[in-house]
Amino acid sequence: MLSPIVVTGMGMVSPLGCGVDAVWRRLIESRSGVGPLDRFDTSDFPIQIAGLVPSIESDAEAGLDPDAVADRKERRKMDLFTLYALAAAEEALTQSGWQPASEAEQRATATIVATGIGGFPTVTESHSTLLNRGYKRISPFNAPAFLANMAAGQLSIRYGFKGPLGCPVTACAAGIQAIGDGMRMIRSGEAKV
Repeated sequence: MLSPIVVTGMGMVSPLGCGVDAVWRRLIESRSGVGPLDRFDTSDFPIQIAGLVPSIESDAEAGLDPDAVADRKERRKMDLFTLYALAAAEEALTQSGWQPASEAEQRATATIVATGIGGFPTVTESHSTLLNRGYKRISPFNAPAFLANMAAGQLSIRYGFKGPLGCPVTACAAGIQAIGDGMRMIRSGEAKV
């Protein structure tokens, strides 16, 4: 029989808020994370609602505080999906107590972060900058910021993980694929964590 693989920490960034406890409580209260789409003009769109991650200003209890995740200089080089991944990972790693200190522990730690599309906001902002201000105004950091594997890369750099790195990009199935990929890496001995 195969040894069991367990989840020792979870992190959550969602339209219901940030943090597993807050999101779970809101779920069992039947609260919705869908609301008016206010990040750009939607007046010409037939749909004007979306499930957006709340900011700390709009949700003092469970909104995302970007300053608590990464400093402003770092954030200019990353897309929002990477910021979300870093916030969720911080919570999961804190819950688990995993802080690999030795080289062996770092090499045994895999990093797998799934995404449906990667940094699409960076792509659209770059396109707008190109049209309105010219190519010279596009940041050289935009290209790496939108890459789908950048969230996993930023995570492994931040925490010193040196094991396998993966990034399934399989639309709505990406999250469950990441879990399966992690399980297979552990079962095969490619990673321990």
